[in-house]
Amino acid sequence: IGLILVHTAFALPWQIFFLRNFFSALPVEIEEAARIDGASYLKIFYKIVLPLTLPALASLTALQFVWVWNDFFFAIVLISSPELRLATQAVAAMPGRLAIDWTVVSAASIMVMIVPIIVYVALQRYYVRGLVGGAVKG
Repeated sequence: IGLILVHTAFALPWQIFFLRNFFSALPVEIEEAARIDGASYLKIFYKIVLPLTLPALASLTALQFVWVWNDFFFAIVLISSPELRLATQAVAAMPGRLAIDWTVVSAASIMVMIVPIIVYVALQRYYVRGLVGGAVKG
């Protein structure tokens, strides 16, 4: 639970800032037109605003996932039980004191790298669109 709280505390401020910039770049006229058509605020959010923010949400998801996946320092400090070790910690603990089996360490490193690569490839089209979308206005 401590690791989850640390990640939440560090990620939430910049994610709020990122989404605020993205939401402020959305045209107000679209929301006003939906309001004139009789849509409620909740319907406007779910049917209009949320689909327009999918690129930002997808890029935030990819960035946050990679940041949490690659976390090493907080995991070393906060997780002491070997059963609860993260994948990156397990790879770092593989080399022994007297001998290192480099083939096993290399294979484990590649397996740990594959998951973020798959997430990035799956969300790639949203990634650039989401990062640029909140930065440019007009």
